[in-house]
Amino acid sequence: MQRLIQSELARHLNVRRAAVARATRRGESCEGHPVATWALRRGRQVLYEVPDEAMSKITEADTTYLKRQSRVLRAFMRGGQE
Repeated sequence: MQRLIQSELARHLNVRRAAVARATRRGESCEGHPVATWALRRGRQVLYEVPDEAMSKITEADTTYLKRQSRVLRAFMRGGQE
């Protein structure tokens, strides 16, 4: 079981942090995952205890495409080619 803060869970689910907070508050699922049942409240902070089998299904967003796009855009702005 892994403990994640809200922003980490949102990054793994590829959604905004507000979407995870709303789903937790309403007791709904977020991207098909029961985030409300994973919630562990510690004062004002909410931690999420994500089971290992669910964590293996959740993948972080692939940002390599965006990195390549920004590299090409920078080269274009400089007037060179990459």
